[in-house]
Amino acid sequence: MIGAVVTDMDNTLYSWVDYIVPSTERMVETLCRVLSLPKIQVIQALKEVYERYESNDYPFAIQESRLFEPYRGDFASFNKLVIEPASEAFAAARRRYLKPYRGVVETLRALKDRGIPVVALTDAPRNPAERRAGRMKLDQYLTAIYALPAFPFPETGIDPAIVAREQAGGITLNCDVVELPREAEKPDSRGLMAICERLGVSPKDVAVVGDSLSKDMRLARTAGALGCWAEYGTYVSAEYQERLAILSAPAATRRHLRQAPDAESMPPVRLSCFSQILDVIGAAR
Repeated sequence: MIGAVVTDMDNTLYSWVDYIVPSTERMVETLCRVLSLPKIQVIQALKEVYERYESNDYPFAIQESRLFEPYRGDFASFNKLVIEPASEAFAAARRRYLKPYRGVVETLRALKDRGIPVVALTDAPRNPAERRAGRMKLDQYLTAIYALPAFPFPETGIDPAIVAREQAGGITLNCDVVELPREAEKPDSRGLMAICERLGVSPKDVAVVGDSLSKDMRLARTAGALGCWAEYGTYVSAEYQERLAILSAPAATRRHLRQAPDAESMPPVRLSCFSQILDVIGAAR
């Protein structure tokens, strides 16, 4: 009997690609305008940072890039005149494009009503994971979010408002947020085993939902859980793939969209939409 659901977040509860591409494009356009720089120069500067952190989610990419070099002696002005308008352009696009997949909210609500806990287990750092969950109000349906350590503050400077927010405890969600050690990245089983211990369930009574065969489904297999492949999360249009390739560093793209299958990671269950997890649980019961 399935007693709990452990789900990935990016490309499982929502499309990471569908929001990160237009949001980054709006940010780049703003940087080109305020700095009077060609687009290729701005993109290459940001990609160097994304490659270093293996993530397009790194929130301090602008000031950590060489775009900041000519203004290094005056972070306050650079923050006000460059970072703030670029960040607002990114945020405006994110508000428009960051949406749960169809049926996700209704399914999470149904699972909560049935008393089946749902815990998010993500390889995203804590900062972007909790922000995305809060913005889409997914936290009210989740028992907890288990994420990798938050991105560190840069030495180049930091907006005082960000420091104040972190000192006040960060973003307040309606569920617990737990930081796992960096070494616990999936398919390492430490995150899943910690969740099972918290919920008092055996891995064999857990459905693991995720889009990555090499990470989520391999984790499910090695732990003895029921692997439910969010195949729908792997569908990315050719247009968005091309746009992402322009904006994203190769290491970041591999990390966010790691789908490479192997013979042992193929799951027993394939989902064409998240809501099908209700049928899976009903059949198991």
